[in-house]
Order: sequence, then C-alpha cells, then structure tokens
Amino acid sequence: MVEMSRREFLGKSGKAALGLAAAGVVAGPALAQDKTPSANDKVILGVIGMGGMGMHNMGQFLNMPDVEVAAVCDVDTVRADIAAAEVEKRRGKKPLIHHDFRKVLEMKDVDAVLISTPDHWHALPMILACEAGKDVYVEKPIGHDIVEGKAMVGAAKKYRSVVQVGTWQRSVQHYDDAMRFVQEGKLGKVNLVRAWT
Repeated sequence: MVEMSRREFLGKSGKAALGLAAAGVVAGPALAQDKTPSANDKVILGVIGMGGMGMHNMGQFLNMPDVEVAAVCDVDTVRADIAAAEVEKRRGKKPLIHHDFRKVLEMKDVDAVLISTPDHWHALPMILACEAGKDVYVEKPIGHDIVEGKAMVGAAKKYRSVVQVGTWQRSVQHYDDAMRFVQEGKLGKVNLVRAWT
C-alpha cells in the first residue's frame, strides 16, 4: 500500500473526478461542496491548448470552486489572451500566460494540466507532464500511433501520475442507449453504415 498525505489524496482523487466533470459527464455541483475549499483542497491547474476544446474544458473546470487555473498556454497569442481574460472575468484573478507548454510544466504550484492541443500534439506534452510530476487530463486521440500510446502509458505508470483521456462520449448515457439499441436488433438488419471523421 502506498502512503500519501491528505493533500496528495485529495489531489489524486479529485483530479480523477475532475476529468469526468470537465467532459460534462458529472455536473460540477455533484463534485463541489457548499463550503469554500481551503487552499489544501484546491487543485491548481495549467491549461495547454486554448482552441475550442481547451476553452470548453477550461470552462467546465472554472465551474468548480475547488479548481484554480494558474496558467494558460497557447502558441497563438490571441487565443492565450482570450483564455486569460475568461479566467480573470470568472475568477477575478488573471492566470499566467505562456506560449511554450514547458513553462507550465516548470510551475511547481501546478498540480495538474489539461492538454487540449491539436490531435497530433498530445503525446509529448502528456509524457513531459508526467515526468514533471503533474496529473493529466488529455483530449482524444491519446496519440498519433501505438508507439506514442505505449510511451504515454509507460510515463503515467513510471511517474505514478493520474491520467484521464477525454473519451467521455463513451460514458454518456445516450451513446450507450444507442449502442444497445443496435446490438439488440431493434434497428433491424443493418446493410449500410456511413461514418465521417
């Protein structure tokens, strides 16, 4: 059994739940309590990638009183500035702005990072985040290929990071209901399937 401090326990268990909440699977109030969290109860978050999913995911975390966004990061200055303004508007405190994700990983007070970079750019930030001692919520797809995926899993195990991949659509009830509907034959014989990416 691994021993950990109260802060480590709260951080590790809270971060796992935060990933679901960020995805909209668990409502913020279900995780939040009526009391204002102490500094020891807060999860300090750095957000890397401030495009559509980054802004959406960050917005979900901002709904939780036990999460503080300490830094936003994007190579696009305009996106980074918009994200920082949103945090300041909602929380009254402007986060640090970085354009190099490694600067976020160097921040000692950041407990976890949210990675919502373009699809081909998930592996390296996630691996380096684990190496830096951060827990991670990373958007799908986890990596570009199986080699990246194995390296990412290896980093999470080696550095004992809590990592969640944003595959929340597999957890939402209406997708589960639709899958079951087809599997039970209620749609009839399926002769043609069209898909898009």
